[in-house]
Amino acid sequence: MVVGGSGFVGRYVVRRILARGWEVINVDLRAPHRPSSAERMIVADLLAQDGPEVAARKCGPVDAVVWLAASIRQITRVDERARGDIQLMVYAPLQFLGTLSSKPRSLTYLSSIEVYGRPKQLPVHEDHQTEPFTAYGAAKLCAEHYMDVWGRKNKVAMAALRAAFIYGPGQHSGNVIPRFIEAVRRGEPPTVYGTGNDLRDDVFVDDVALAIELTVAKGASGAFNVASGHPHTLWEVAEAVAKLGQPSLQPKRRLDVSSNWIDRWYSIERARQVLQCPEPTPFERGLAAMWNEEMP
Repeated sequence: MVVGGSGFVGRYVVRRILARGWEVINVDLRAPHRPSSAERMIVADLLAQDGPEVAARKCGPVDAVVWLAASIRQITRVDERARGDIQLMVYAPLQFLGTLSSKPRSLTYLSSIEVYGRPKQLPVHEDHQTEPFTAYGAAKLCAEHYMDVWGRKNKVAMAALRAAFIYGPGQHSGNVIPRFIEAVRRGEPPTVYGTGNDLRDDVFVDDVALAIELTVAKGASGAFNVASGHPHTLWEVAEAVAKLGQPSLQPKRRLDVSSNWIDRWYSIERARQVLQCPEPTPFERGLAAMWNEEMP
């Protein structure tokens, strides 16, 4: 069962799991734009008071649960939406799991590198301290702890996949790479705020889906970084996107605007050793898939 299977990452996860020959139940607020005839759809509002319980009753017995549902935002303050963050990312999965007719054998929770906060050293390994500075990161870390307690108490394999900055075809247009691509499509240079020396770790969406598939297949437990393991600067990202358009097109800088970025990239050795994740998709290949809108 995939909670959030209609979203950006969810569509890739559903496709990969169906390709395994497994039955898939997709629980989401709405059906996907292009559903597969092989997936079973349960439309449910997980923020409704009885939403998780209703969805769990409709599911029936499941072998594995993949929880993707989240409210993704990068603000640092704890505002009026914090309650919704906790409800969707912590309380709802606990309600759902507690109402299932039988315990699954595994729980895979899509967490985030936001749980680490500001890196003390690079690359960041899974044993790095966890001091999130965003409300989103705090909610994800809280969820990891609760899911771990629930998993150990119920003897269910529980894995938290700490995803870096996910990109790929279907990504929300407000993110930086889709914005760069749209600018280049218009024949305009992608604009970088600040110097562009900001160090980042972008991971292709299908690599994340593959890590989830392998986690489920192996019944893995513990925390795993899901990243590219190959850092690059924001300026290099802009240059790579510009090359997809006119060969002569070059990015431009706006030095009057500060990016306030924190340099970060992440070790993926644990995922490669335990989950046996292959070499990540090269960034240029992932960008080309976005440019050509190649959905699997």
